[in-house]
Amino acid sequence: MSIQISKISKEQADKIRLIDEGQFGDLKAKEIAPRDLMTHISAFANADGGDLYVGITDKERLWIGFSNMEDANGHLQPFEEFFPLGIDFHYEFLQCDKYSGLVLHIQINKTQSIVRASSGIPYIRRGAQSLPVNTPE
Repeated sequence: MSIQISKISKEQADKIRLIDEGQFGDLKAKEIAPRDLMTHISAFANADGGDLYVGITDKERLWIGFSNMEDANGHLQPFEEFFPLGIDFHYEFLQCDKYSGLVLHIQINKTQSIVRASSGIPYIRRGAQSLPVNTPE
């Protein structure tokens, strides 16, 4: 799967920066550890799916993306392990001339199977939270 860089306008970037984090969307700074990123991906995949943007701080809403695509390699590698066929997600980089760096946009679909995070625990998305599901049910 090739990764595209999509150029977007400042208005589109601002709309993304200011989304309400909730059941279907979340923002994460690029400094998030890949294993922590998998917690949120697991939660979206086990719930209703959603969009995750990596490279936007979730509190200040600053667009501080990756310098280049290679800088995001650590964030992309877990996808091959958790979604080996590449059908339950789509990702692209977003670039805006008015902001620095590339933001990784990950669209996660609801999956048929249970997706576990790096810890082995499945998560589910409830509102703006990724909650562990560690009961036998």
